[in-house]
Amino acid sequence: MQINVLKFGGTSMADHKTWKKVLEIIKNYEWPVVVVSATARTTRQLVKAAQLAASGDLEGAFEISESIKQRHQDIVDNFLQENPHAKNDLIRESCFKNMDAKIGKLNKLLTYTSRQGKLSPQMKDAISAMGEQISSYLLAQCGLSLGMMTQHIEARRLIKTDNEYGKANPNKMLISQHCGSLETVLENGFTPIIGGFYGEAPDKTITTLGFEGSDYSASLIGGAVGAETIEIWTDVSGVYTGDPRFIPEAKPLAEISYFDATEMAYFGAKVLHPSTLKPAQERNIPVYVKNMFKPEDAGTKIVREADHDLPVLALSFKQNMSLLTVSAHETLMGFSFLPKVFSVLESYRLPVDAVNTTEASVTIAISDDVILDQLSKDFIEIGSVSIERGKGLLTLIGCSVQTASNFRNLLLEPLSDLNIDMISFTKEKRIFNLVIDDEELLPSAQKIHRTLFS
Repeated sequence: MQINVLKFGGTSMADHKTWKKVLEIIKNYEWPVVVVSATARTTRQLVKAAQLAASGDLEGAFEISESIKQRHQDIVDNFLQENPHAKNDLIRESCFKNMDAKIGKLNKLLTYTSRQGKLSPQMKDAISAMGEQISSYLLAQCGLSLGMMTQHIEARRLIKTDNEYGKANPNKMLISQHCGSLETVLENGFTPIIGGFYGEAPDKTITTLGFEGSDYSASLIGGAVGAETIEIWTDVSGVYTGDPRFIPEAKPLAEISYFDATEMAYFGAKVLHPSTLKPAQERNIPVYVKNMFKPEDAGTKIVREADHDLPVLALSFKQNMSLLTVSAHETLMGFSFLPKVFSVLESYRLPVDAVNTTEASVTIAISDDVILDQLSKDFIEIGSVSIERGKGLLTLIGCSVQTASNFRNLLLEPLSDLNIDMISFTKEKRIFNLVIDDEELLPSAQKIHRTLFS
C-alpha cells in the first residue's frame, strides 16, 4: 500500500469553492490520508475570543464564537447547494449537530476563562484547536455529497505529545502505534480526514504543535505510516527564491534539500513549519509543495540531497526582531559567561537567529515579543543588558563560500546607504545573515534578490 499524505491549509480551506477543489484533488489518489488546517482566519479569531474572555469581555468573545459558527454553516450550506446528493439533508443535519456541540464546548471554555480572569497556556491550546476539529469533520461530511467515502478521524487518537502547551513535543513512538489504524481505514475503502495542528498530552488534555503546526501533523503522520510522499498543498507553486508576496519576480525552486528547506522555514519563509521536515527526513520520504489552484504545476520537491549551481539558493527575511547584547560582569570569564547566557535562552526554549560573541559579551538577534523584557531581567544577573528594537533579519540560504567572500559586490554595494548592525556567515550551513533596521528590510530584500537572481 503506497500511502500519500496530503495536507491542505490556509486559502485552500477558505470557502465552499476551495473545499470542492480540495476534494477533487483527493480523488486523484488511491490511498490518501488527508490533514487539514482550520478555515482561513479561524485560529486567529479563536485566540482573539480567548483573550477577550480573559479580559472580562465575555460578550465580545461569544460574538466571535457565533460568527465562526455562522461562517462554517454558510460554507456547508453553499457546498451542499452546489453539489446535490440524495443524502444532503442527513449530511447537513450531521454537520450542524457537530457544529452546535463544538461551539457549545467553545463557549464553556470561554466562560471558564472569563471566570479565571486569565488565559492559561493549556486553555489557549484547548480553544485554538477548535478550528481544526470543526473543519476536518465538516470537510469529511461534505466529501460524502460527492460520493466519496471520506471519514473523519479525531487527531487526538493519533497525535500524542507531552504537555508543553503551545509548542508540544510529539511522542513519535506512540504516534506510530496509533497511526497503524489508518491502514485499516484505507483498506476498508475510506479516506481519513484529520485535523492538523493539535494533539493530546498524557493527561488527555489538548496540546498544539505551534503556529502553522498542521504541516508538522502531516509529516508526523507520513513518517508513522511510511508514506510514499507527503504533499503540502497551498496557494503557491512550491518554495520560491523569495517570498512572492513581497518579491514578485521570485521563482519556484524545482528541488531543494531537507536541510535548506528547514533553514528557509526557520529564517522566515512562510511555506513550511520549521519542524515539518524532521519526520520525513528520518524516513527519507520526499515532500512536495504544490499549488492547489494550479495542480498541474510541478511545485518543489524536497529530498535528502539536491544539487544546484546557484550562488545563493534563496532569500528569507524576518521582521520585528531585536538585538540583545549581554556584557559580562568583570568577575566572569568567557568560559563561564557564555554557558550562563545560553542556559537562560534554553530555559525559555528560545531559538537564536544570529549571534556574535566575544569573551566578554554576546549579541543575539531574536524575535521581539512580550517575553523579551523578562528575558533581559534574567540576563541582568549575568551582566549588563542592552536591547535595540525595530530590527530585521535578512538571510541568504545555500550561500556558497565564493558568494560569501564576494559579499562586498553582491550585498554591501546594494545596501551601501544602510547601517548594518550585524553580519554572520556559517560555512557549514551556508547561511549568511544581515541585521538591519526593520523599516529598510523589505526594500533591501528586494534589492538583494534582484542582484542575485536577475
